[in-house]
Amino acid sequence: MPRIAIDAMGGDHAPGVVVRGAYKSATEHADWPHILVGDEAAVRRELEACGAPLPNISVVHAPEAVGMHEHAVEALRSKKQSSIAISVGMVKQGHADAVLSAGNTGAFVASATLGLRLLPGVKRAGILTTLPTLRGRIVIMDVGANVEAKPLHLMQYAVMADKFYRSVIHDGKACKVGLISVGSEEGKGNALTKETHALLQQCELDFKGNVEGHEIYEGQCEIVVCDGMVGNIILKMSEGLSEILIKMFVGHATRNGLADEPRFKATVGDMIKAVDWREVGGAALLGVNGVVVIAHGRSDERAIISGIRTAAFCCDSKMNEKIVDALKLENSKAGAATEA
Repeated sequence: MPRIAIDAMGGDHAPGVVVRGAYKSATEHADWPHILVGDEAAVRRELEACGAPLPNISVVHAPEAVGMHEHAVEALRSKKQSSIAISVGMVKQGHADAVLSAGNTGAFVASATLGLRLLPGVKRAGILTTLPTLRGRIVIMDVGANVEAKPLHLMQYAVMADKFYRSVIHDGKACKVGLISVGSEEGKGNALTKETHALLQQCELDFKGNVEGHEIYEGQCEIVVCDGMVGNIILKMSEGLSEILIKMFVGHATRNGLADEPRFKATVGDMIKAVDWREVGGAALLGVNGVVVIAHGRSDERAIISGIRTAAFCCDSKMNEKIVDALKLENSKAGAATEA
């Protein structure tokens, strides 16, 4: 019965979209307590418009909100009672098991990292999300939290991503790990890639080796590891390319008179569902002492529902406990005690 704190004021379309998404999620999952954090009057107005009150939805007042374009650290310092700070605080105080926000990503990551601290043995938190491939969705980490990563950080990301994939996406399924590089050969890449490659070879993981960009979408690995700058570029390019390809596909079909054909509509619907980021709804901030899900700023109701579902699955799977146990062994082998 995961208790999920939801930043009702975060996102491009808050609080309406967030509240409506949470309401639909609460309707579908009566045993999940949904805690909406934000301007109480505004949140309750949106709830009243949704329908009858639900026993598994509560509201916690937050008098302040962090804007999408505010400087993260300055906003956290000046707005101690923001919906982000209070939502994270609920997890820290034990009043919630997970927190979700579609708001200012920098402020959310900083608040979660500083407020919840890192799990034992973790050196840097990282952001994990999924990507569509020919063989189903895979996970990639890091996609933006740590743009100046060290080899030990990437090794730990691989371990954390492995536990996420096995716990949340495919229970117990074997999975291969790939390291993003400019070539598949072992000696390819910069110093970071080469040193990380050596560490991953020592891990209790099914390490495939280096993978190139095009191999990601072939689904040759279930887990892809890279630093935050590379990962963020891959993520944003993937989202943009998916949307453009769908539009091009529909455009060509329309010009050829296929747009109203029932089988074409069904095919496009299936394709959109397979590549749509809203089906995932959020990225997980792994390595912090709590379950933290970062939703896209332009999330709609479906994305909010998906993000809440991801948070609940992370809680139910005891993922953080598995990460701590796995890192004890890998850190020992990597000499983590002497690393920065």
